Amino acid sequence: MPVFSVTMRHTPESCPMFNEDVKKKFKELVGKREQVAKKHEIKVLSAYTSIMDHLALYVVEAPSQVAVENYFMEIGFAFWNNVEIRQVRPVEDVVKKVTGE
Repeated sequence: MPVFSVTMRHTPESCPMFNEDVKKKFKELVGKREQVAKKHEIKVLSAYTSIMDHLALYVVEAPSQVAVENYFMEIGFAFWNNVEIRQVRPVEDVVKKVTGE
């Protein structure tokens, strides 16, 4: 299944730690992540955040970019974040292709 990196950024003003409206929406939706992931056939491989940078990084397996888009919209993360989605592959795949191994 394809792998995608997802980078999300928001402003301090829209951060759920500081914005009560965003915090409320976040609390409503965050518990639905696993259910929505199953619906869109998303497997979250890793997820990290840098709180002071207002940055979240995800790596997910998904059948398509549209599935990834739908997942992040449905769980509400697209509500306060700029979301960048890129299909990625392991570096070792590229090394093998370049070196002919």
